[in-house]
Amino acid sequence: MSLNFAERHQLHRMETRLLRSDPHLAAMLVVFTRLCDGQGLPAREQLVIRRGRVRRSAALIANAVAVVFATIRTGVRTVDAKLTAVIMRSLGRPPQPARQQADPETGGRGGPPSRPAGPDFA
Repeated sequence: MSLNFAERHQLHRMETRLLRSDPHLAAMLVVFTRLCDGQGLPAREQLVIRRGRVRRSAALIANAVAVVFATIRTGVRTVDAKLTAVIMRSLGRPPQPARQQADPETGGRGGPPSRPAGPDFA
């Protein structure tokens, strides 16, 4: 079992207090530790790692982060557009409509996608 620094430090402090408060009990625990050294934990005391739960949690966190970034990006674009409109009005120019990127489905024309020639199967 591996412990992080804070947990090891806490155990060391507990050990120090135990040695000061009850040296006889501390000596009995040392003997017990030596007798049980090398034996595994009983099955009921071992932790069960549910990997499915970890994967689901990681997926949920990843989705939440993606939603947060998308929201921030949308907010930044909105603020940018409004700020540009305010600056353009203050300069006496009407704001330009936003340019749309060319859509590969419509051939860069905008509007509904073109339908292939032939019978309508829809």
